[in-house]
Amino acid sequence: MTGNARVSFGVWSDRVVAAEQLQSDLRESGEHAITVGGESGPPIECLVVLTRKPQFDVGELGTLARLANRAQITIAVDRHRPGADDGPPWPRDVTLHWSGRYPDLAQVAQALVDLVRPAGLLSSPLPTFLPTETPLPGIPHAAGRHELIEQLRRPEELRVISLTRALHDELLHADRAESRADYDLFRLVRWGAEEANRPFINLRLTRSERPSIRPEQPRALDTVLKDLRTRRLVLLLGEPGAGKSQQLRYFDAGSALRSLRQPGAGPWPPNSFYVALAAQPAQPDISMDWLAHQWAAAVDPTRWCDLRTFLADGGTVLLDGLNEGGMRSLPLPQWMTRWRDVMSELFGAGASKVVVSCRTRDLVIPMRAPRNEAPTEVSLLPLSKDDIVAIATQADPRMARRLKRALDDDGMIAKLYSSPFRLRRFLETGADGVAPTGARLYGTVIAAALLRDFDQDNLHDDLVPGRVAPALRTHYANPWPVLDTIPLIKALAALAKELTFPAVPGGNALLTMRPARAIGVLNNALAAAGGDASKAAMALDTAEDFHILQEERGDIRFTHPSLQHLFAASGCTDEEIVALAEQERQPSHRRPPGRLSPTYAEHRYEELFQFAAQLRPEVPRLLLRVDPVLAARAYLAAGPDARHGVDEEIRESLANSLVDEWDPARRAAIMAALGELGWRLPTPSYRGSEAMSTVPAGEWRLGRRGRDDAPETDTDSEPRTVELGSFQISRFPVSNLEYRAFVEAGAYDDKAWWTPEGWQWVTNSRAVEQSVIEWTRRQDNLRRDLGQIVTLLRAGRATPAAAAALLRFANLSETEIVAYARSQQARPIRHPRFWQRSALNNPLQPVVGVSWFEANAFCAWLADRHGVPVRLPSENEWEAACLHSLGLTDCADVTGALTGDAGNTLESGFPATTPIRTYATEAQQRERLPVEMLGNVFEWCFDYYAPGHHNRRILKGGSWRHERWRAHPAYRGRGNVDAQNDDLGFRYVMGGAES
Repeated sequence: MTGNARVSFGVWSDRVVAAEQLQSDLRESGEHAITVGGESGPPIECLVVLTRKPQFDVGELGTLARLANRAQITIAVDRHRPGADDGPPWPRDVTLHWSGRYPDLAQVAQALVDLVRPAGLLSSPLPTFLPTETPLPGIPHAAGRHELIEQLRRPEELRVISLTRALHDELLHADRAESRADYDLFRLVRWGAEEANRPFINLRLTRSERPSIRPEQPRALDTVLKDLRTRRLVLLLGEPGAGKSQQLRYFDAGSALRSLRQPGAGPWPPNSFYVALAAQPAQPDISMDWLAHQWAAAVDPTRWCDLRTFLADGGTVLLDGLNEGGMRSLPLPQWMTRWRDVMSELFGAGASKVVVSCRTRDLVIPMRAPRNEAPTEVSLLPLSKDDIVAIATQADPRMARRLKRALDDDGMIAKLYSSPFRLRRFLETGADGVAPTGARLYGTVIAAALLRDFDQDNLHDDLVPGRVAPALRTHYANPWPVLDTIPLIKALAALAKELTFPAVPGGNALLTMRPARAIGVLNNALAAAGGDASKAAMALDTAEDFHILQEERGDIRFTHPSLQHLFAASGCTDEEIVALAEQERQPSHRRPPGRLSPTYAEHRYEELFQFAAQLRPEVPRLLLRVDPVLAARAYLAAGPDARHGVDEEIRESLANSLVDEWDPARRAAIMAALGELGWRLPTPSYRGSEAMSTVPAGEWRLGRRGRDDAPETDTDSEPRTVELGSFQISRFPVSNLEYRAFVEAGAYDDKAWWTPEGWQWVTNSRAVEQSVIEWTRRQDNLRRDLGQIVTLLRAGRATPAAAAALLRFANLSETEIVAYARSQQARPIRHPRFWQRSALNNPLQPVVGVSWFEANAFCAWLADRHGVPVRLPSENEWEAACLHSLGLTDCADVTGALTGDAGNTLESGFPATTPIRTYATEAQQRERLPVEMLGNVFEWCFDYYAPGHHNRRILKGGSWRHERWRAHPAYRGRGNVDAQNDDLGFRYVMGGAES
């Protein structure tokens, strides 16, 4: 399903009136909805099962299973919240709850629309296993492994498969696999048993070749690995809680399904092997032998095959958590270097692919695929606002509506809930309000777990005194003042500190601990808190019951790094926080700058500092004297309720630190922090005298002849000497903050600022016509040879559902094609293409994703505001301004200025644009010259690229995406007037006639 495609709802209910009412409400929302029965009928995109009773008989379960096999998504709308004694579950992807009142069905309809529209978050090709004691009518039933495999191989690819409860339990709890079929069945059934997996599987992945393009539809890792461009080494990058592990496990389950569906006579498709690197011992054993040991824990090598045989057959190895060495006994670069050597061994043994997950900022050394190729990098994008609302709708539509309002009001809230891990944990609490910070969110999760135990009379002696229950209910919105008084919480904070803080300054942390040692830490902490030290072992068990701690292969660890950092922050004194910041501030403990995000404060403990600021408002001021950037990041993370007026102090300190700081990585972090704190660059409307630079009149020697060291020829402007009058050019490329005024002024809806061609482009009026022409052409090609559908189906290149869709497409009328094109394409443009991309939208980063049309419209709008002509520079003016910014008059003298610190180019290693002034020189700041005309973003010029190229204009300056040689002022790039790349920006000339 596409993000704005019409969704076909099929409604089934045990109450006919309710089904008809919901069908009517869905149609009023603009959706196509029908009521369905249990017999054959048209394919259903979304099956909605509306019920008022808790249990179904065998016949009804069979009906629901048959309907589910006709649908892509199954959504249950229950009046009854199921309990443990309600009999066998029936297959569904997600559950919504209904009051049972017919007037409330309008809210159910809206919840269904919110749930399904954000591009199929719930749809999965993996089957659901329905364990029942007796066979369901009309549904194949498996009593043994062979029968189950036969069901999985059926050509219609069943979404719901019935099997005996005994078989399901046997597969779920089996020990080691003794055959390939066992190995596949165990992984597939275990994945399906985790219902919580389903809402988060189809996260959006983007390749490093085009990281700025947000896919309109979710893309699973399987799609990337099937791409012929994908290399043998794949890096799966993302922030903590982004869903990297889940993507790997989902691919692993899909690999099992593909293997099971392969008939025995054909060649076996490559299989996969998932390994969590968190299972490494505290003293790492990074070797093929350790991987072989992990394989033997899942497979009996004497009955099936060993790891090397698996690899020789072209197996794919999934290594989860390359960043897990960041705080172990090995320095992170050394940890990664050793794993890189092991990856080479895996390829040498025959592995078809190795997929490695890693936190984006922790990839500190280059990884290489076989033949010294760069790996394929894919990144997990954060959940969008629509994604968050859709997932929240499954848990509680009322909470989803509250979250939607909070997301619209506060951008920081969107960032907080964009992590699947945090969102899931919060929704499990059933809280009434929206937690504004990470500390509040996790505090609510912990408080909810404690209160559930109190309600169920599960007592934990003095570890969690019963008297705190009323206080927790009273302070549920911010439970930390109560949580900090609980002996168990204090003890876990001490354990978290022991696992998190480096044993020596700049050293590495333990991360894991043997149970006996953990009990000793808890014992001492309970004694210091005035609790019963003899309950340390019980404290360990209790923390595991609450899913705060877990034991893996004999080691104790926190279930998630964020929980560990939160507990460590809650147990730190102010002095310990400052001391840790000072230790990490030392140059020898910094990360290599080449992999830093421009907005990262260079601290591996940044999350701990942010949690500390959320728990204690005075922390940002304490950090200010150590590191202003870290203080700013902690202050911003603290949330509006915890901020106590230190923003002006932080801004002043950051601005002062720019005077003597010339390292690009540090300057980028300072400018990014200033941007988030509301600091502004000069513009014509603000400190106007500092916003423009005067390029003096005179003679300029521009262009150059092609050079032998340039990989491409005919890329430079021709050598020429020109005489230019004096002109004023903006010192800075247009920033996101400056462009925002244009967007918020409604300029995208005002025809006055746009050229006729630009207005046609921005309203997207030609897109419908072009789409109809293209789709009609494709339909004609398909109609000429309908047999190709059968060919695709037989070759396994199309599923039965895809083949049916092609047949429907071949039979669409012209009217239907036009109607569909209008629903898909008639969407006017409202802002630059990457306006909401977090890596590119700091207020002080240059605006990107702007077409030549948009740049011209901005100039027209700005001219109207100031009453003077404003336009894009000509190529001559741009080259002269660039030379002036370098103190030169001849392009031939520029080569020496193109050094490593000249500008943000591909060699700089930044994964996005840097904030403006990152590369400003001392002379440029002192003399108010143009800044950053080399690198960062290509800038539009007014000129045609060449005679007759009316749809192409000149681009100058190079960018963060391209090699340094393209940043030479003579280099002449080109771009279509409607191009909206993530490295396209502009600056403008103000006043005077065009030279």
